[in-house]
Amino acid sequence: MTWDREKFGRLDYDSYGFDGAEIDLSAGDFPVPDTVKGIMVVAEGDVVCRPKKAGADITIAGAPVGLMLPWHCSHIRQTSGGTTASLATVIG
Repeated sequence: MTWDREKFGRLDYDSYGFDGAEIDLSAGDFPVPDTVKGIMVVAEGDVVCRPKKAGADITIAGAPVGLMLPWHCSHIRQTSGGTTASLATVIG
């Protein structure tokens, strides 16, 4: 089952998932699959991501633990500036 981002774009306490996994950036950029409802910072650092409908990457400097990224992302970047935070997915 995929998360219909167009229909259920809102992410709040009623829509948190029941599964997830740490994002491994050791092999390079992480393409975010459609099963992911959200991405959470689990260890502070910088996050470089590409929002789903954006034409450029966004950098969040010093993202704190517990931050849920406010966008549905197509990629988390290990390259081009580099993500230093540890991240985990939220899956429906």
